[in-house]
Amino acid sequence: MEALGINPIYLIAQILNFLLIWFLLSRFVFPRVLKALEERRALIEKGLEDAKAAEQLRASMAAERQRILEEALAERQRIVAEAVRQAEQQRAQILSEARAEAQRILEIAREEAERERERVLGELRAQIAALALAAAHRVVGDALDESRHRRLINEFFTTVPSKVLEELRSLKGDRVEVISAIPLQEEEKESIRKELSSRLDSMGEVVFRVDPTILGGLVIRVGDRVVDGSVRTRMEGLRAALMG
Repeated sequence: MEALGINPIYLIAQILNFLLIWFLLSRFVFPRVLKALEERRALIEKGLEDAKAAEQLRASMAAERQRILEEALAERQRIVAEAVRQAEQQRAQILSEARAEAQRILEIAREEAERERERVLGELRAQIAALALAAAHRVVGDALDESRHRRLINEFFTTVPSKVLEELRSLKGDRVEVISAIPLQEEEKESIRKELSSRLDSMGEVVFRVDPTILGGLVIRVGDRVVDGSVRTRMEGLRAALMG
């Protein structure tokens, strides 16, 4: 070995030093390094797992957020739709109530107008009677009975010729309409009801209506049948007979 330039003692010392260093490293350094490396690896793996869990949590939170937003949007749309529906219902109700109120006001106005019309026509009846009596007194003096003249005037507005009334025989009516030129008094209405009851086979409600254009007499409507005993119709018949 000396021929090769190797000092055996030095070589042995070097080997012993290496073995000692290796022993010390293996005994005290390598375990700590390996432990640190293992801890580092475990820490890295835990960090990766935490990062994965955090990513999953983030994705779950994003999905939950999207679900909450969609539910909120759906709830908003439902609330808006319900508000629109309620508004439409309230609008329809307000319009219906307004129409009903307008109709009620119109009905009241019609009733008031009808009452005023009948009042004026009732006053006209008294004026007609007064004028007729005055004319009769002027022509024949005081010999005529005033009550008789008033009766004749009343009959002019309330009487239907007997031959016309015969047309009512055997008729049936759930509703009978009686049209006069002026408002009738209650006793006259009662008399007409009795007359109709005696001639009709059956009689329901009797409705009285005023139409000044018939001039006098009565027009009686039973169902779809009309019995015309008005002065207007009689005058038209007379005119047609004269012209013929």
